[in-house]
Amino acid sequence: MHDIWKMRLNRQKAFLKEGKGHFLILASYGEGGPAPVGEPYVIDGQCSTLSEEFLQKHAYDLGVQHVLNYRRQMSAVAAAGDDAVHSIYIDWGTGATASLFTGREVSFQECTAYSTDTVIKTWDDIEKLHFDPENRWVQYELAFWRGVSSAYVEGIAILPKLYRSPLDLANDLRGNRIFEDMYLAPEQVERLIGRCTDMIIDADRFFNAHIPLLHEAPSGIWGVALPGREMLGVNGDPVDLISPEMGERFNHPYIERLIEYGGGMYFHHHTLGITRFSSVARIRGLTVQQYTDDPKCQRIYDILDDTWVEASRLVPIDIWQNIIGVPDIDAALDKMRHGRFIIHVNTRTLDECRRMIERIRRQDV
Repeated sequence: MHDIWKMRLNRQKAFLKEGKGHFLILASYGEGGPAPVGEPYVIDGQCSTLSEEFLQKHAYDLGVQHVLNYRRQMSAVAAAGDDAVHSIYIDWGTGATASLFTGREVSFQECTAYSTDTVIKTWDDIEKLHFDPENRWVQYELAFWRGVSSAYVEGIAILPKLYRSPLDLANDLRGNRIFEDMYLAPEQVERLIGRCTDMIIDADRFFNAHIPLLHEAPSGIWGVALPGREMLGVNGDPVDLISPEMGERFNHPYIERLIEYGGGMYFHHHTLGITRFSSVARIRGLTVQQYTDDPKCQRIYDILDDTWVEASRLVPIDIWQNIIGVPDIDAALDKMRHGRFIIHVNTRTLDECRRMIERIRRQDV
């Protein structure tokens, strides 16, 4: 298995860092995988859903379980012959991610978790913000990564955290008032986002200092990975709620600071902001721009044109839509082979999966 994962990592590095090739293929068939937030976890024969009480007791065990789940799947994953390098990361919901910096209570709901209140009531409250290693949510994450480290095997990428982007974290801390503040108190918003950027860097440095695996293993998320510690990942959803001009002021400079610190960035957002692709592609040093489908929004494959191809030449675009459902797959591939795209393939069977991968690779010339 060592040669398979080394080959995949080298292929991804050539694509992401050296600009070689037009497609990276992330494939799956059938069902399976670790349970997402809100789904039941089975520890010591007991079935539980995610909660703070659960993490208090079982964060270490949950880390071990994540590795064991992937170890059981590795042969099946390798059989498809695609480019994916599967990863382990922490995403216990947006509220839990924010509480990493505030220590607040969290409301766990189906598939996510929410903060229970805002903390920036006045702009003076910004001075109270700092990363506290003694925060109990930090301790849960340390326990999780110690569990992962105890069971880790080669072939799995690691991401310390799917962080909220500085703007997204600021949105949580201030609430939706921040969108009015962008017009009424833009300098204060910038001060808050700058502090959020500092805290994210402080947190990442702390975890890397205490968990050697985090800077020894490949780094990546959702099938995309690079050798060594070369990538951070953020949830950048607020860029989809503001104008491109606002994004270039309140989002992009702070993402670029994180990239300067970490070396690369996987930037997640949604098709609600489907028109933001060109603006996000101009973020200096970005590694991947990823789009997740939103209900009732346009699908990328339905509007894919030369402007998307041009943006993908700046930063590869990860389209989280199954290419199997595209009406004219060959026409889409013919256009995309002039750019750089990460393509998702999901089929019912392994044979179907292999045939589609071969079909895509024939276009990658």
